[in-house]
Amino acid sequence: MATSRVTPIQLLRSEVLKKRPDPEKLLAGQGAVNTNAQEPGLFFADDTGTSLFKVGPCSVGTTAPNDGATGAAGSLGNTLGELWLDTTSTFDRPGPTLRVWDGTQWIDCMPYRYANTIVSDTEPTVGLHNDGTLWWNSGTGLMYVLYNDGSSRIWVQVSGNPVQ
Repeated sequence: MATSRVTPIQLLRSEVLKKRPDPEKLLAGQGAVNTNAQEPGLFFADDTGTSLFKVGPCSVGTTAPNDGATGAAGSLGNTLGELWLDTTSTFDRPGPTLRVWDGTQWIDCMPYRYANTIVSDTEPTVGLHNDGTLWWNSGTGLMYVLYNDGSSRIWVQVSGNPVQ
């Protein structure tokens, strides 16, 4: 009777937050995994052994992955194509924002934010809305756009006659 032999495969692993493998120390095709619950991920090096790549998941939060990490070269830094869902939200940049690491910096995947449309019979507060926001005054039937001339932001009428 034949016996079967099982050879377990063990990946390089770490549970240290923000620790990443040095691609020069990985063998071709060798994977490495970080099991830390805050920033888990599976890593591998390219065929040159100089570039590290992360295979999911997308990091989610207000700080970039590896922000403030310290340690040996190769075990830190972000990987080309790595994703981060930045949950920061400001007036000028309402979030969340999907960002991708281009090898040097985080690039906003949606660099343009669009204004909204308001229907109200009272003038909206200028400071609460993006430039280009439309306001239809439901009391008069007039349409306005929030315009920024570089020194001030005001509602400018863009429709003709009021409702009779």
